[in-house]
Amino acid sequence: MNTTAKGITAAVLLIVPVVAELVSEPLGDGTPFKITFAASQLVGWLLIAGVCRDLAELHPPGSRRDRVGARLLAAGCVAEMLFAATYGVLEVVTGEPEPSFVFFSVGLLLTTVGGLLRGSQLRRAGVAMAGGGLMAAAVLGFLAIAVGSDPFHDIFLVTGYAAWSAVGLGAARSRVTEHDLSLSPR
Repeated sequence: MNTTAKGITAAVLLIVPVVAELVSEPLGDGTPFKITFAASQLVGWLLIAGVCRDLAELHPPGSRRDRVGARLLAAGCVAEMLFAATYGVLEVVTGEPEPSFVFFSVGLLLTTVGGLLRGSQLRRAGVAMAGGGLMAAAVLGFLAIAVGSDPFHDIFLVTGYAAWSAVGLGAARSRVTEHDLSLSPR
């Protein structure tokens, strides 16, 4: 799967269950929905980790700050995958998945700091769309946990998830641009 498809698919997988629960709140109370939610979160964050890996291959982190940002993004993706897995397991075993939200919050904090560090470096390197998308995902993810009241939490969460499609598209566009530059006569 190419980087654009990873970013867009991840955004859709992360957004759809949040919007479905908003539209029909009782829907979110059932175990089948919660298991589906956990699975979509797990696959979505696996895809986001792939987008971050693709970005690192296209634009290897150079400075110490950039390397720290890339590592924090990876750690944030892992924490979000732990959230999804723990959420699903706790729902099946105990019917109470709420303790898993510790991983969710930690993951968003890690991606906030990592996204700001890595995104600012990418923007300086001329990878504006991917860098800007990372910074938007970072800020909106932070706002989603800082402003816990609905509807603002869900608005920040959904728009933060949507920003990952811009990261994937921006990474893919930078690949095409670099390829085109390598083919141009000097």
